[in-house]
Amino acid sequence: MNIFTIFAIIVLYLRQNRLSMLEKDQKAVIGEMEQLLSGYLMEMKEDNETLVKAIKNSVAMNPEHGQKGQEHGSKQRKKNKKKKNKTFC
Repeated sequence: MNIFTIFAIIVLYLRQNRLSMLEKDQKAVIGEMEQLLSGYLMEMKEDNETLVKAIKNSVAMNPEHGQKGQEHGSKQRKKNKKKKNKTFC
């Protein structure tokens, strides 16, 4: 009976050690994942900032293009309104 209890204690001790090692490994993996995600987000932020700068520069260099786009949009809306009015008449 004593041998059985000693064996059971040893088995439980080994299982507890495996569990603590697993917890340490999981914490390390979580830390790596957080670092990867934060790096990825920083990279996305930099890319977005460069895109915004490029768009602002293109609009600043060619201001007529931005106005033409707005004029074209308003002309298109007027045409659509005329078409709707003709269909109802």
